[in-house]
Amino acid sequence: MTLSIRAMRYVQAAVRLGSISAAGEAMHVAPSAIATALGQAEARFGMALVTRARAKGIYPTSAGRDVLRRIDDLLERYDAMMTDVSDLQSGLSGTLTVGYNAPIAPAFLPTIAAQLRAANPDLVFGFVDGDNPAVQRGLLSGNYDLILYVEELPNPQIETQPLVFAPTYCLCPADHPIAHGGPVSMNRVLREPLVLLDRPAARTYYMELLEQTGEDYNIVATTNSTEMVRSLVAVGTGVSLLNMRPGAVPSYAAGDTCCVPLSGTSHGITISLGTAPGPKRRLLQAFIDACTAYFDGPARAELIVENTG
Repeated sequence: MTLSIRAMRYVQAAVRLGSISAAGEAMHVAPSAIATALGQAEARFGMALVTRARAKGIYPTSAGRDVLRRIDDLLERYDAMMTDVSDLQSGLSGTLTVGYNAPIAPAFLPTIAAQLRAANPDLVFGFVDGDNPAVQRGLLSGNYDLILYVEELPNPQIETQPLVFAPTYCLCPADHPIAHGGPVSMNRVLREPLVLLDRPAARTYYMELLEQTGEDYNIVATTNSTEMVRSLVAVGTGVSLLNMRPGAVPSYAAGDTCCVPLSGTSHGITISLGTAPGPKRRLLQAFIDACTAYFDGPARAELIVENTG
């Protein structure tokens, strides 16, 4: 038994909306047509694609999420094929949802999206901030097409592509003695009051870095916002450790900051792109290529503070 394009559109709508009746309304057909298409798809693939809960809608199974990604890819390719040849060659359309655990992502993701939209004005982007575990869960549940995150342990359900290595640096007030002496050692940093970026993956990383020195340290403020870190440092609360820097913009608070490389260390984190394994939509691949090209270019030097090893 084959599965028609129409049936696949019905399945796509049902899984996306989580409701057979809502899918019928969206596709302008009776709910029975949606239910029939779902039954045909499950029979054709030999597996349950959704779980059904009376009065609560339907929920995709793990296999259902994988099949949905493949249906999305196939329908996008089919729609592109049916358009004019010139659009097929150059035009991208649709929605791409990106989850990111990179507090500094606003410094570069908008530029990448704007470059793509300049050539493809029908594109729509959704960007969602979250901690490292949350964005990975979002990708696996089908909420995101792509995530920007720090890979801690390999996950066979996530296809990872390293994007950029970001060495750890010291952020201090612009008029602080550390700002004018070149690269600074961790021991020198620990003599200062510290402002800690307290996000799930970041906190563990920075605390391990502090503990490895074997020296005493004094944390005087914590915050889960990179911008708050910068503002606290700018007004002289203390110094901090970070891994990526924004563009040349002042903090919200009065006062300027300075990014100082660390000496005698190679510590840093790798920001990676994560996607579900399998075929990738044209739009998704175009976004991946745009991210890679961005960090292969001169913009990388504006976001990274190289340490002296």
